[in-house]
Amino acid sequence: MSNYYPEELIEEIRVNNDIVDVISEYVKLEKKGKDFFGLCPFHKEKTPSFSVAPAKQIFYCFGCGKGGDVIHFIMNVENLDYIEAVKLLADRARVTLSEGKGKEENEKANLRQAVIQVNRDAARFFYNELNSARGEEARDYLRKRKVGEQAIKKFGIGFAPHDWDSLYRHLQSKGYEEKVLIQSGLILNNKNGSYYDRFRGRIIFPIFDVRGKVIGFGGRVMDSSMPKYMNSPETLVYNKGKNLYALNFAKNSSDKRLIIVEGYMDVISLHQGGIINSVASLGTALTESQGRLLKKYAEEIIISYDADTAGQAATMRGLDLLNDVGCNVKVLIIPDGKDPDEFIRKNGPEELKKLIDKSISLIEYKIKVLRGQMNVESTEDKINFINKIAGILAKVDNRVEIEMYAKKFAREYEISSESILAEIYRRNKPKASFKNAVIDFKGLKGDNRKQQDGKDREIVHDERMLIALLCIDNKLYRLIRDKIFPADFVDEGNRKIYEIVMERLENNKDMVPAELLSILKGEDADNFARIMQMECNCEDNNKAVLDIIKRMEIYKLDQRKQQILDSLNNRDGLEKGDVEKLTLELNSIIIKRKNIK
Repeated sequence: MSNYYPEELIEEIRVNNDIVDVISEYVKLEKKGKDFFGLCPFHKEKTPSFSVAPAKQIFYCFGCGKGGDVIHFIMNVENLDYIEAVKLLADRARVTLSEGKGKEENEKANLRQAVIQVNRDAARFFYNELNSARGEEARDYLRKRKVGEQAIKKFGIGFAPHDWDSLYRHLQSKGYEEKVLIQSGLILNNKNGSYYDRFRGRIIFPIFDVRGKVIGFGGRVMDSSMPKYMNSPETLVYNKGKNLYALNFAKNSSDKRLIIVEGYMDVISLHQGGIINSVASLGTALTESQGRLLKKYAEEIIISYDADTAGQAATMRGLDLLNDVGCNVKVLIIPDGKDPDEFIRKNGPEELKKLIDKSISLIEYKIKVLRGQMNVESTEDKINFINKIAGILAKVDNRVEIEMYAKKFAREYEISSESILAEIYRRNKPKASFKNAVIDFKGLKGDNRKQQDGKDREIVHDERMLIALLCIDNKLYRLIRDKIFPADFVDEGNRKIYEIVMERLENNKDMVPAELLSILKGEDADNFARIMQMECNCEDNNKAVLDIIKRMEIYKLDQRKQQILDSLNNRDGLEKGDVEKLTLELNSIIIKRKNIK
């Protein structure tokens, strides 16, 4: 269904249409815990049973059973087909859709592909230059910054020679047209019609997209000249507000946290120290697109920006933005205002890991900054400080969290927690309490495929649960890949879905819940949305998956056991040797089943 448009484009549209924002335009939502609830737009109800899960980017109604991703919602609520819904959301996110039919669109697609190829060849040129005689100065600089050979290879670090047009001449020799070179942003032309390189006399850092394609470059000087950093301009393939440096590596980390730092060198230093779950913004303030990208790949985002005034302001903006898009955000505080690269070079990665584990929350950081800006020696100043703390805490929607913070800050700043709480509750006018719907699970919509009985129905459900957990936690792929194969699936539909998911993960592509739902139709999307929303809140995903695998193995053995018993009970056509073989197999199955139990 989504093959009409490229996979990457559909994902860009989905990432830039946060499901809570979109649904809020149609349904009044209220937050309850991590999720949002409201009255279902698809059936009449008095008590809210319609839920939206921002972390999974899915919706599900416990009343009527409808569910899916943001595209399914628009299809249902606007009565549109898939293509029309994608177009509506693309327009909302200001994403340009190519129909892939007109001459102009085909030319643009070809130019985009040519720019990718130019970037690839340019990256190789810069890398080779670093390792040539002309790259000695750059290699010496990297040695002083303690950047090792492995890091240079991993990140493809290179060197742009001081010559005005060495890259231009190299790319021209490969047959690229001037139009393509200009579009890449690597080559500029002057008034007299000659061409020259954008990057000269700089260390070069290729910028990759999440799939590992070179989309742009960053260049750093090796002395005190300005500008210290220079980045590729916006091109057909590079948008600095929609990408993050090193996310192609960090997304494969086993850690459920992502650390966002300011510069390329910070990221490289962290990765060298084994902290591979780190990325950098690309010379710009964090954007919503980057926030949603971060949320897609991590449960917790830790910001580590400079401790100066500008750094504090950037951290605050980043925290608020990430919080608004639904991320769980924290701040890494490094002593003496050092950046991560400087701290690691002096103290080593293990000490930084300890600091990372002590990262403070959004609320704590805001209070810490506030405290640094105020003098609380006088009574008047202390009252002002308490009022500002109360103003920050009044925006927290969890009463337990409010009280815990109030007690914490009361101890730290020697003020009464009661006075803080009183001021908070004075600011918050009583609101009507939100009541969860009482769910009658017997009334939930089931599967309209050929209905199975008993164990058959249970194993089909287990198969779906396995797929759902795999999409919620892609790291389960390593656990599953050698244990469960498509042929092990009882339900043909589940088998096909499993094949799609595993193929994507084998090719180092991610599959999040919303992406799974986008390839499903109608009731299949509803069923998977229900499982993801109601049943996938496991304390230990690894254990949950291993339990499902056991049940699938037992089911398979039981099926074969029954086939053998039926054959032995009806021995027509069976030779004596066949009976012996079946009896041996039956005994083997009984032993295997016992061992699994």
